[in-house]
Formats: sequence, C-alpha cells, structure tokens
Amino acid sequence: MKKEDFNELAAEERDWIDAWIDETIEPEEFDLLQDRMMASPALRRIVRRYQGINHALQSIHIEADSATGPWLVKEEEAPDSTWKEKIVAFPVFIPMAAVAALAFFFGLGLMYVTRSVDPGNQATTGGEKPSASGFAVIERIFDPVWEAASVSRQEGDLLGAENFVLQSGTAEIQFFSGATMTVEGPAEIEVKSAWEAVCREGLVRMQVPPAARGFKLQAPSAEIVDLGTEFGLEVRAGVENVEVFDGEILLHRDGQEAKSMKKGASLALSPEGTDGKVNFPNDERFEERSIDQRKIDFDSWKTHRDSLAKDQRLIAYYTFDRNGSGSRIPNLAMPRKPDTDGTFILAEPVAGRWPGLKGALEFRRPGSRMRMNLPGEFSAFSFVCWVRVDSLDRQYNALFMGDGYENGEPHWQIREDGKMMLSVMIDDSRPNPEWPKSGDRFHRVYFSPPIWDLSNSGEWMHLASVFDPVGKAVSHYVNGEQVSSQEIEPLYQVTEFRIGNAEVGNWGLPFRSDPNFAIRNLNGRMDEIAIFDAALSEAEIADLYEKSRSARR
Repeated sequence: MKKEDFNELAAEERDWIDAWIDETIEPEEFDLLQDRMMASPALRRIVRRYQGINHALQSIHIEADSATGPWLVKEEEAPDSTWKEKIVAFPVFIPMAAVAALAFFFGLGLMYVTRSVDPGNQATTGGEKPSASGFAVIERIFDPVWEAASVSRQEGDLLGAENFVLQSGTAEIQFFSGATMTVEGPAEIEVKSAWEAVCREGLVRMQVPPAARGFKLQAPSAEIVDLGTEFGLEVRAGVENVEVFDGEILLHRDGQEAKSMKKGASLALSPEGTDGKVNFPNDERFEERSIDQRKIDFDSWKTHRDSLAKDQRLIAYYTFDRNGSGSRIPNLAMPRKPDTDGTFILAEPVAGRWPGLKGALEFRRPGSRMRMNLPGEFSAFSFVCWVRVDSLDRQYNALFMGDGYENGEPHWQIREDGKMMLSVMIDDSRPNPEWPKSGDRFHRVYFSPPIWDLSNSGEWMHLASVFDPVGKAVSHYVNGEQVSSQEIEPLYQVTEFRIGNAEVGNWGLPFRSDPNFAIRNLNGRMDEIAIFDAALSEAEIADLYEKSRSARR
C-alpha cells in the first residue's frame, strides 16, 4: 500500500485515526469511524493492509503472516494442529507504522462481523448495536432493608421508569442527567426519567450540578425545579418540608405563582412541617460510613481468606496481593508451595474490590497474563473467582487456561455473547467426532446462559464453574446462584485431570516453537481466584460467595 492511499482518505478519517493513536478520540468519533469502515471497502482495505500489532508486547516477537481475508478462530486447537489464531506483524520500515495497532483492533472487530461460524461453538454473528436501559444507577447502599413485596437492589443496578422502595437504610442514586439523590428510608421514589423523579415518602438530599439544571423533584403537594443547587426534601406521614443548602430552586404549588428559594431558605409544605429543623442526609457522614463499611468488609474478607487458604482441596489460591514491588503473586494454598506462585507479565496491578486496601490485576493489554505451574493429577475441577469485566472484546475471553490444552487440561473462559465456557480436553490425539474436519481435537465445551452484557461493565461478579466427573455434570454459578447444569455424557467422560503450565487472563503457548499466540486477554480485572481438586456443591459455592462478598454486593 502506498502512502498516497492514506492521504486520499477524508480529512476527518485521518483525524479520527490520529486521535485514536494519541488516545484522545471521543467515543462518538470512534463509533463514526467504525461505521465508516463498515460502509467503505476502500477504508477497510487501507486499514487491513496494516493488520498487526507489536505495541505493548515488549520483547515478544510476532511473526508476519497474511491477512487477506476474514480471520477464522477455532475454540480449542491441539498442540500439533495448524495454529489459526495468529497475530500479524507489520513491516518495519513502512510509513504510518503507528497505524498498525489501530488496524489490529479494527481487524478483530471486523472478524467478529465477517467470520465463519464455528459449528462446534455456535458463535453468534451479532449485528445489532449494544444498548442498555435505565435513567439512573444505584451508586451506594448502606444497611438496606427491603419491603417483602419489593425487589432487593444491588450497587450498580440500573433504574428505569420504576419505583425504588426502601424500608430502611440509605442509598445514593445517580441520575444520568448528573443529579445525585441521597435517600434515607422508609422511602418510595418513582424514577420517571433522567431529569425527573417523584418522592412519595422519604428523606432526600439532592445535589444538582450545572449540567443537570432543570431537574424536577415532585412532592405530594409541590414540584421543585432545581436551578443548579443542593436542597433537601422531607416527605413522611403527611409532613413535608424543603430546605435549600446552596444555589436556588423554583417551587411550584397548585394555584400559586412559582416561588424562588435560595441558599438558607426553608419552608414547611404542610401544616405539620418543621420549617428548617430537619436532619437531612449529610455527605460527610455518608462518606465516613462508606469508609468504615469498606474496612469492616475488608477485615471480614481477610478472615475468610485465611480460613479458605487452609482448605486441603485447594490446588491454588491467588488474591493478587504482592509481596513487595515485584511481579510475583503468591499461591496462598496451604501448605505453601512457592514453586506454584504466579508471575504476571504486562498485567497491571490496580485497585481491587476495596480500593486502597486490596489489589487486583488488570489484563487490558493483549499480551497481559499471569503464569504459573500447577503440577499433579487431580480428581475434579472447581474454579471460583471475583472478576470485573469491562468489555468482551474477543470471541473468547480467558479466565483460566491450560497452556497446550492437552489431555485432562481445562479451559475456563467467557465467550463474546456473555456465556461462560468450561471444557477439559478428552483426547488430543484424535479429531473431535462431532466436527472431524474442523481441526479441533476431541473435547466438549459446556456453556452457561449469557451472564454478562454491557450493563454489567465495571461490575464485580463472583463466577464459578464445576466439572464433576462423579456426578457427571458441569455446573456454572453467578454470585452464588447456579445458572446452569449440564450432563456429562458417557462419550465425553474424563477420568484424569491435570493443569501443568497455565495462565490467568490470557492464553499463550510460550513453549511452542511458533511465537504466535492467541489473543484472549480479559478486558477487565481479577480480584481473586481459587482452584479446587474437588467438585464443590451448590451450597459450598453459595457459602464462598457470602463469605467473600462486600456487605453491599
């Protein structure tokens, strides 16, 4: 491809590419560029000619290959099969070499749209733009008690046009307009839109920044229009009071002219009102409670961690807290075996579920992973982890992967459609009888229903999958609850289990002579992972979730 080809692009297309390289591209511009690529064969041809990446892989060599058509991705290839998940390196001395990283990621995106469907995995082709539904999100909750008829809520839940009913406790709701509501129960709040809500009962404090001016909060006898301010509203047992802490509001009452109220003003909206004597929720007190609760949760988790480490069924237990500043992650399973400690490569130490108190690993970059060696033979597998998925960028997104995927080795992943996957190689010496021409070795993948979509992005989830050869079933769990169980048919029985060299958060084959490797890095964070030489019961999975979770999760 000639340099002139790039110059022939529209100016805005060149600007979008430059902004992407500089990491300053806006989401709207990125969407436009993706749409333009889908509509323009010429633009796709220009970008695809530079498919590849060697940025952020440091010293890992990437071998050049052809990329003239859609990439075909097979789920599990045997060590001696033709490797189909390749990274394509760009020439060293070409102009615009910086475009290679961009081209690689777009190549993956195009692959998802145009690839052939793997008959064994029944991969979805998609086509619809992702969406979510909601006007607000529950940011924080403390000591909630829900009415029997009410649906209990979690931090991170989206609220649409619905009622939020809290018998007691405190919650912080962030509207997508920018307004923030802190409400103490008993309370009933109707969310009408990102710009409007109704308080039928409760003690409410509203913070409305300039971007959310015009937000409306209705009380039984009045409507409050915020002009960029902070105010409180009490609605309890026929008593209604409003107080302005900062800025200005407009108060509308039936048959009366709108009344302006400014900082320091208070008004009893009902005869029983107290006019300025209400103890509304306080931000400083709320934050103090948040810090105190976080410490309590973390101390409780540490007690659970120390107890779990003594479970004799553990193969490995990693919590991603480091000893010192190195890249080593200790295997906490007792008795300690330093040879089974993990080492992370390109993964980034970041905040875990308790920021400032506990760490996690982020596997954002394509080469990021944590490697370990877990020798021995095992009787079953149970995988349990706390993970925060930011997006499912790959067809397959690794949680825990055996290196070569040889006999008895496991692969635990999340597919792009949000389904968990667990498989164990049955016989790597012969083709899979279901798809003999696919190149896959003899294995079977057990899927959960979809457990993740974009509405869960950035949310911590407790995931577990169990391969039970005695009970002849593979089961998947989310936040302590079983979401699926599938029979292991006689044809797919596995009697010997092993791991050996393996990875968390990616899948590479560093012992192969071919330097190419699959890109299955998990775009997200992992807070802890436990691997058991046993098939944990449904009750045991639920217990692990309850003992390791935050009080607000």
